[in-house]
Amino acid sequence: MLAEKKIDPVALGIVGKALLAISHEMATNLRRSAYSTIVREARDFSVAVLDARGQIVAQAEMIPIQTGGVGAAFDFLVQRGCLDEVDPDTAFLVNDPFQGGQHLQDIFLFTPLFVDTRLIGYAASVAHHVDVGGAYPGLTADATDTFQEGIRLPLAPFSVKRDWGDGFVEQIIRSNVRVPDKVIGDLNAQFAANHTATERMNELSERYGVELVLAVMEELQDYAERRTREGIRRIPDGTYQGEAFVELAPWGLDPARIAVTVEINGDEIAADFTGTDPQVNGNVNCPLASAVSAVHAAIKGVLDERDIPFNAGCNRSVSVTVPYGTILNPREPAAVRARMTPASRAFDAVISALSAAVPERVIATGFNTTTAFALSHREPDSGRQHIIGEVLGGGWGATARHDGMDALDNPLSNCANVPVEALEIENPHLRIESFALREGSGGEGKFRGGRGFERVYLADADDVLFAAYSDRHDSGPPGLFGGGPGAPGAFVLRRADGSTERLPCVASATLQRGDSISVSVGGGGGYGYGAKLDVEQGEEK
Repeated sequence: MLAEKKIDPVALGIVGKALLAISHEMATNLRRSAYSTIVREARDFSVAVLDARGQIVAQAEMIPIQTGGVGAAFDFLVQRGCLDEVDPDTAFLVNDPFQGGQHLQDIFLFTPLFVDTRLIGYAASVAHHVDVGGAYPGLTADATDTFQEGIRLPLAPFSVKRDWGDGFVEQIIRSNVRVPDKVIGDLNAQFAANHTATERMNELSERYGVELVLAVMEELQDYAERRTREGIRRIPDGTYQGEAFVELAPWGLDPARIAVTVEINGDEIAADFTGTDPQVNGNVNCPLASAVSAVHAAIKGVLDERDIPFNAGCNRSVSVTVPYGTILNPREPAAVRARMTPASRAFDAVISALSAAVPERVIATGFNTTTAFALSHREPDSGRQHIIGEVLGGGWGATARHDGMDALDNPLSNCANVPVEALEIENPHLRIESFALREGSGGEGKFRGGRGFERVYLADADDVLFAAYSDRHDSGPPGLFGGGPGAPGAFVLRRADGSTERLPCVASATLQRGDSISVSVGGGGGYGYGAKLDVEQGEEK
């Protein structure tokens, strides 16, 4: 067990909370400054404060798959020797899935934090950008390699004063995306968030002294490690197996198996994905950084230590092994846009394995699928491009004490449902016909799974492009301990003449005026056999 540092507990509490508050202010400023609905309304972004080694110290509670990947992206900067000549004007933009990134839409921005001339850490932000080029606006559903999915930003430092604004780096990005005002606007929001960290870290260091701030940054990570190890020790030692499956019907393949062996040994956890199926010649592969993030999120979720700060210390007692060339660690240049699908199944497999060890702490499998799609239209006269991106969740699984939650994003994400009005303003050639919960979509059991929902989008112009990916369209998520499965999802295209067509879970289509697309997301699995119990009263309902 780690020895505790000799830091005054009052100072630790004050400075530690201040660091967390900095990350929250970064998130607030990024959201308020953003241009696209996927960042401004859905909140598909994350922020963090890192120490000088690139270890996460504090982060706002945003998107687990992203926050867990911040450290992986920074590690590649270290490995490449990119940090040798960093100054206050240096910045890094990274989105390469094979250099610590997630998928191309998630662009990481790192900027150094200097107090006077001393480097004390880095500010980090990552946001999902509505378009990054590629074969089709917003999303290329049929991509078979990363080059078809958009522009890749390498790990290289640049000067903000020289290369941003009208500089070379901004112009390269602006020239490769279809809606540059939104993409550059969202990137400027990331710069604003990182600048917030610079200002607040200087204020904090001036008030309490830089040495105390640095000591607290280190102790916060050690504290998270101690608390995580305490939580792991409350899980019975043993070896536990879990699995989950990804639908591959759009590629004419059987479902891909994701298998995990979780070993608990004292205060350490090892997750080994040997036995997981090979990568796919489609966009449903998952970069290693995303797979590791999924494991960390699953483990933190089952620990009986709810208030552990989420920083780099949480991960020191967890090891993850993923064979190269599998759907969770593909060879370059595999397409990875739908990486959240296999990442979610890695999460599900770990939870399934741990259900045998701590059944009272896990929940039944939720829909746990990001249903992501882009609806786009280019005005024929003006050439103006409109793109909206949606990331929808579904119903969560039920627990040992209550029903699953309705209509939430999946556990690896944390996006909000975008208001109908915002979507219609963003793309005036679309109308939202309906937005409603799907009654009966949650799995039955002692406690019911959460309900999914349906949105129907009506085209008010010709040649509106729809491109999407999802999962669990053939069968819904399983229940736990006798609970029933949740309902599956669906894409249904309705033509203006009344004809309908059910699309596969990875699909694209062109809508003409009067056509509509119905997007249904599934419910969560139920928990337990028999009648629902009122836990507080101990009576059947």
